Amino acid sequence: MRKLEIPEIIKRHILWAKGLKGGQPADLSLRDLRNYKLDRVNLKKAKLAGANMSNCSIRQADLSHCDMFSVMLDGADMSQSKLDNSDLRGANLRGVILEGASLIGTDLRGGALMLGGDAAEAALTNAVLDHANLDNANISGADLTGSSMNHSSMRGAKMEGTNLFNGNMRGSNLDGAVLKGANLSKTNLNGASLVGADLTGVVLDGTDLTNADLNDANLDGVDLGGANVTGANISRPTSEFPADIQLVLKRHFEWIESGGKIGARADLTNSDIERIDLPSEDMSGAVLKSTMMNGANLRSCRFVMTEMLEAKLAGADLSDALLEGANLENADLRGANLQGAHLLAVELKDASGEKTGRLWPANLSGANLAGANLIGADLGNARLNNADLRGADLTGANLSSADLDGAMIADANLTDANLENAKMDNANHDSEPVENAEPEQLDVAVGA
Repeated sequence: MRKLEIPEIIKRHILWAKGLKGGQPADLSLRDLRNYKLDRVNLKKAKLAGANMSNCSIRQADLSHCDMFSVMLDGADMSQSKLDNSDLRGANLRGVILEGASLIGTDLRGGALMLGGDAAEAALTNAVLDHANLDNANISGADLTGSSMNHSSMRGAKMEGTNLFNGNMRGSNLDGAVLKGANLSKTNLNGASLVGADLTGVVLDGTDLTNADLNDANLDGVDLGGANVTGANISRPTSEFPADIQLVLKRHFEWIESGGKIGARADLTNSDIERIDLPSEDMSGAVLKSTMMNGANLRSCRFVMTEMLEAKLAGADLSDALLEGANLENADLRGANLQGAHLLAVELKDASGEKTGRLWPANLSGANLAGANLIGADLGNARLNNADLRGADLTGANLSSADLDGAMIADANLTDANLENAKMDNANHDSEPVENAEPEQLDVAVGA
C-alpha cells in the first residue's frame, strides 16, 4: 500500500461511519502513519493494530472501539479525543498528550503483536505513559495493569474502578483525581502528589506511597496497613475534626499540663481520628480503646501507660514515640513506623510514691506488626507473645527479656537486634498465622 492511499482509506471510513455509499471500514494495521494530521477525524471501530502513529496530531478525534493493539503513539497529541472501549493493550504511549481525553473502559494492559505467517510473537510490553498528560481525562474502568505512568500529569482525571495493579506512577501528579474503588495494589506511587484526590475504597495492598502527598485526600474505607507510607503526608490537623473530639483533646492537654488539677483524661474509645496530626503531643494516660488512628502523625508523642487495646494504627507514624507501659494488645500496627520508639516497661510505685521493684511492660500481645518499621526500637521486657511480626524490620532493635512466645516472625529482619534473655522458644517462623492463637493476659497489677 502506498502512503498516498491512506487518505483515501480514511475518507472511505468516514463515509462508512455515516452509513453513506462508497464507505468501507478502515484497516490500517501495521501501517506507517507517522506525523499524520488526524484532528477531529472519525475513526471509530477502525483497525489500527501495530500502526505507527508516533507524533501524529489526533486532537478531538473519535477512536472509540478501535483495535489499537500494540499501536505506537509516542509523542502523539490526542487531546480531547475519544478512545472509549478501545483495545490499547501493549500500546507505546511515551510522551503522549491525553488532556481532556476520554478512555472509559479502555484496555491498556501489556500485549504482544503477532507478526508474519509464522505468527512469531513480539516482546510483551506494558503500556508506557511516562510524562503523559492525562489532565481531566476519563479512564474509569480502564485496565492499566503493569502500565508505566512515571511523572505523568493526571490532575482531575476520572479513574473510578481503574485497575492500576503493579503499575509505576513515580512522581506523578494526581491532584484532585477521582480514584474511587481503583486497584492500586503493588503500584509504585513514590513521591506522587494526590492532594485532594478521592481515594474512597481504593486497594493499597503492597502499594508504595513513600514521600507521597495525600493532603486533603479522601481515604474513606481505605486500609493503609498494607501500604508503605514512610514520609507520606496523609495527616489532618485537629481543626478538621468534630468539635467534641477537639474538646476532649483540649481538656486532656490541660489535664497533663496541670498535673490533673484541671481538665480531664481523654477517653476516645471507638472514636475515629484517622490521619490526625498530633506530633510531639502528650497522650499519656489516655483511653484509646479501638480508636481509629490509621495513618496518624504521632511522631515523638508520649503514650506512657496509655490504654490502646485494639487501636487501629495501620500506617501511623509513631517514630521516636514514648510508649512506656502502653497497652497495645491486639492493636493493628501493620506498616506503622515505630523507628526509634520506646516501648519499655514502667517501674511501678506504691501509694507513697516509692518504687516497688515491679515492672509494667509495654503490652503488644496479639498485635499485628506485619511490615512495621521497628528499626532501633526499644522493646526491652515488652510483651509480644502471639504478635504478628512477619516482614517487620527490627534491625538494631532492643528485644532483651521480651516475650515473643508464639509470635510470628517469618521474614522479620532481626539483624543486630538484642535478643538477650528474650523468650522465643515457640516463635513461629512459618509465613501462615497460627490458627486460634489467643494472646496471654497481662499478669501484673498496677500499684496504687
